[in-house]
Amino acid sequence: MPYASQGLRQHFQMLQSLNEWELVTPEAVVKLIGSAPNKSCHLDAAPTWLVKQYSGLLAPFIVLLFNASLSTGCFPAKFKHAIVTPLEKKGTSDSSQLKTTARFQI
Repeated sequence: MPYASQGLRQHFQMLQSLNEWELVTPEAVVKLIGSAPNKSCHLDAAPTWLVKQYSGLLAPFIVLLFNASLSTGCFPAKFKHAIVTPLEKKGTSDSSQLKTTARFQI
């Protein structure tokens, strides 16, 4: 069974790589927040413009949250929710066919 052991080895290599994280830095958080589009979702607790305006103040707290989540594997329940909106692919006209839609988390 060389194929099974090879697949198992690849699986464990992937798991090992998932355990190796680079720490999130305040500078990276501020840069990412600044480059985010100016739109919000009703799942967001604060409007994007407000988060952008105070990104320097919020960054250290976001860093603590993300680094703790990445190192422990525990993520806040609110991080596990998304609104998925099906969008019709370009050049298709039959919206009843699932193949003609693309799914995006918004």
